[in-house]
Amino acid sequence: MLSVQTDTGTSIFEGLQIQELWHASKMTGFPSALWRLPHTNEIKLLISIQDGIRKCLPELEKMSPGFVMSTFYWEDDQEVLFLEGDIILTFSEDNRLTQIDNRLGEEHPEVKRLVQLASSAGAENPVNPAPAIQLLPLSDRPDAKSRFERTVELAVAAIRQNQFKKVVLSRAKDLRYTDAFQPAQAFQRLVKAYPHAFISLVNLPEENEIWLGASPELLVEQLSAGTFKTMSLAGTQAARDASGTLIPKYDIRWGEKEIEEQALVSRYIIECFKKIRLREYLETGPKTVLAGNLYHLRTIFEVDTVALNFPELASVMLKLLHPTSAICGVPKAPSLQFINDVEGYNRSYYSGFLGPAQVGGDTNLFVNLRTVRFKDGVATFFAGAGITEDSVPEQEWLETELKCDTLLKVIGSTL
Repeated sequence: MLSVQTDTGTSIFEGLQIQELWHASKMTGFPSALWRLPHTNEIKLLISIQDGIRKCLPELEKMSPGFVMSTFYWEDDQEVLFLEGDIILTFSEDNRLTQIDNRLGEEHPEVKRLVQLASSAGAENPVNPAPAIQLLPLSDRPDAKSRFERTVELAVAAIRQNQFKKVVLSRAKDLRYTDAFQPAQAFQRLVKAYPHAFISLVNLPEENEIWLGASPELLVEQLSAGTFKTMSLAGTQAARDASGTLIPKYDIRWGEKEIEEQALVSRYIIECFKKIRLREYLETGPKTVLAGNLYHLRTIFEVDTVALNFPELASVMLKLLHPTSAICGVPKAPSLQFINDVEGYNRSYYSGFLGPAQVGGDTNLFVNLRTVRFKDGVATFFAGAGITEDSVPEQEWLETELKCDTLLKVIGSTL
């Protein structure tokens, strides 16, 4: 792979900005992904030119650099979407191009076409800060609240009948958006608003969809140095009071329902370790963490795969973990069946997983939460809530509203 440090000033990508390149890749029909990892300042743009989107088994340690995306309904023997990293551009926080990884070379005709289109787009439409997009309510789901609350009632009844211990129910919220919507600017708004989240923007031209998200939940991380990491994230409280003031972390008090919900997810991860006889792991937490406009409980699990001589651990754990109890339920099989029976819509890529694989030798896959799909003029926001025996339907509805607002309040204004 050709790696060019742009300080030399010799690259044809020099001077181009994120939004121009994103727009050009979209216009040329190339699948692409933008992302920013939590607690970092680098933004990466991946463009897949030669093979478009292909499907493969997520054998993470064997993959070439690329971007992975999977639906919620994924079995461990199924393939996932893979965007090959033909071009991976790295930008600094101030939108300055700092590194180019271009496996095709700058003389490749499609690379030249991409750059020319990006250059002309920048000349014709200088990048200016755009106002928040206007999102118009749709009236096709007038009974959404009552229907969701009814599914919560059914779930609580099933839990009391010992069908399962917990289930995560979700819903979709549709709003219209106009042609003025600029995905890359919406992405950059989220980057600034949520430094602790995985911010991603993925263009799937074959499905005519764009997915934008700010996920707080790591599924699997495998660093080139050998460290594997996953987390349990559950329990939800509003992070701001009625006046909009951030509630200090030390003032947060967790109830029995939230503590038990989080403990179920942690026990699920430990059970996955036990299945592969892995006992050497470091467990840290649970701790209260801020994610957008919400607080959650989080426990982190780490493993030294070099010491254990277990380089394929991330691939093995991905198959065991997904779908985790934080997005499905406990036990997995009956809660998944319940979701199929009562939710009444296709989650698609919501609560699936996505992220870069083998980029710079590191793999970082996140659960696709706090996400919105843009398709055919409709912005579909997704949100879920963990249901236990103590759940109150009205409160669970409000939790999903708060989760939708994580994105809404940053990227759009509603009428």
